[in-house]
Amino acid sequence: MQQFDMTTVALVTHSAVDTNRRAAVVELARIETFTMLRRASVWLGLVLSIVLLVTGALAEESWSSQKYQSLVPLTLFPMTITTFVAGVRSGNRDRSRDRPALAEEAPLGGDDRTLARIASLIVPVGFAAPLMLAVGVGSRIEGGFAVDEGRFLNDNAMHSIFELLQPLLAIAVVGALAVAIGRWVRRSGPAIVIGVVVFFMIGSVYWVWNIPPAHTTALMQVQPFDIADRDIVHIPTVIFHDLYLVGLAGLFAGLALRGGVRRPLVVGGLAVAVISVAAQFAVSPF
Repeated sequence: MQQFDMTTVALVTHSAVDTNRRAAVVELARIETFTMLRRASVWLGLVLSIVLLVTGALAEESWSSQKYQSLVPLTLFPMTITTFVAGVRSGNRDRSRDRPALAEEAPLGGDDRTLARIASLIVPVGFAAPLMLAVGVGSRIEGGFAVDEGRFLNDNAMHSIFELLQPLLAIAVVGALAVAIGRWVRRSGPAIVIGVVVFFMIGSVYWVWNIPPAHTTALMQVQPFDIADRDIVHIPTVIFHDLYLVGLAGLFAGLALRGGVRRPLVVGGLAVAVISVAAQFAVSPF
């Protein structure tokens, strides 16, 4: 009876500790989210993205399928860069001497704090969502975009929900990678500079990723594909690419951690990413 009572007390105590810990992580995630909301870099990315969206929507097309192909990736181009900057600084807070951790008095480990910072990525993803909604709704109001030319011309093409979802997933991937890098490195400055240069180069030549096999691993896959002198929007490839980005987000979130759910996130995320790339090859229209 004594043993049973002690075991029961231990289980109840352990359950109470877990409950308190989860509540503390949720509260810290709330604090981290409001901190992310105050980051100038994230707001700068939003402003630049709005400018590019309006500019791109009002511009005259210089080639067939230009707006359909470029409006989505170019609109979110600044957000990927600024999300990376904010994510690295957030992930690096525990290692920085100049920026103390938030709620230092809370009895939380590094992984708990990292999970809270990953949760705060809802801010840049949330900023991107209305922009993609604007593209989807605006294109439908205007009757769609022109895709292809000649007898294959479709002048009322509209982005599917899977295409509009992709930039949001891409920002989540960049944010998770940034938090992981911030936790890996001692000094965030060099990592931020290198990352900004890399993402600028990737985003400024977005059309290069339209060529197979690069299209299967692009950060933001560009549609339509140019196949046999025709512009084709291939939704099955888009869907599997979305899943690829989900896998990458899980992989990088796992790499940001040190224990706990690290292994299932890394293994599961990598598996989903690899399978999704293989699936893109399997359904490829090329």
